[in-house]
Amino acid sequence: MSKRNKNIEVEINETENSKGNYTELELVVRKKVIGKIMQKEDGPVSVEFKTGKKRTARSVDEGVQLVIEEYNLHDE
Repeated sequence: MSKRNKNIEVEINETENSKGNYTELELVVRKKVIGKIMQKEDGPVSVEFKTGKKRTARSVDEGVQLVIEEYNLHDE
């Protein structure tokens, strides 16, 4: 038997820490934060998962993808 694909809404919210050249985004599923994405100016994108593990990504889009992949693998 195969699993059905579930539609899950992911919210991307800008946090209060975002100021000027610094951007911090939270990814939220069902009112739970599943990860954060941080970027200073045009520098590298830092990704922090719910578990506290950190990685870097080439873009914000790639960071969002990484957080969603981690969520799908471990939390569903």
